[in-house]
Amino acid sequence: MTQPFKCPQCGAHDYAVVLTGCNIKGATVEERYMWDDEVHEYIFGGSLVVESESVENQAGHAVCSACEADVTEAVTAYEQSQPASGNGEAQA
Repeated sequence: MTQPFKCPQCGAHDYAVVLTGCNIKGATVEERYMWDDEVHEYIFGGSLVVESESVENQAGHAVCSACEADVTEAVTAYEQSQPASGNGEAQA
């Protein structure tokens, strides 16, 4: 059984991959809005690509979800050590 990725800084297993310079085709995008009681208006909370036909990007990096450390090299080493899954998941 495969062991999960482990952040070298804090030991957490979850991470996010941030892609920059993206061209996204056929995407479904979710936008978040949160009500701010102090200013009595909605504040835009960002966009999330839920699904897409294809994504082309210029660069990317991985960030630990717990401590926000840059774990790009650790994630890359982890993914390269895993057997190929054939599921088409993006690599960091």
